[in-house]
Amino acid sequence: MKTRPRPPKVIGEWVELRFMSRAADKGLTISKPYGDSAPFDFVVGRRKLHRVQVRGTSIYTRRRAYVVHLLRGRPAVRFSRRDFDFLAVYIIPLEAWYLIPVGSLPRRRSGLQLFPHIPVSSSRFEKFRDAWHLLR
Repeated sequence: MKTRPRPPKVIGEWVELRFMSRAADKGLTISKPYGDSAPFDFVVGRRKLHRVQVRGTSIYTRRRAYVVHLLRGRPAVRFSRRDFDFLAVYIIPLEAWYLIPVGSLPRRRSGLQLFPHIPVSSSRFEKFRDAWHLLR
C-alpha cells in the first residue's frame, strides 16, 4: 500500500517528538514554549538553559549531501545567531542526530550540507553527530 506524502508541518511536528523522546532518553530536561512564535522549539536544561531549534530533513542532493535549511517564516528569512543556542538536525532516513552550537553555523549561508552516510566524512559538522553531551 502506498502512503500519501505528509505536509512539511506534520513532518516537523513528528521530528520534534523524536527530539523530545531522544533527549529524555539521554536524561535531559526538556521544556516546550507555549505557542508557535518563538524562534526556537525547546528549552533544554536545568541550571543552564539552552534554546534549541529542531530541524529534520530527508533532502538528498546530487552532491551526495543531506541539506538542512536555516530559514523560517513566510516570506522565508534566515535565522539570526541570537534566535537559538543549538541547532538539532535529524536526518530522517538514517535516524542520525546532529547537535550543532549556533557559533559553529555558517554566517551567510541559508543551509547546511551534512554527510552522515559517508563513514570517513571530513565535514566540519561531523563532530556534532550525537553530541547530546553539549546540552548538559
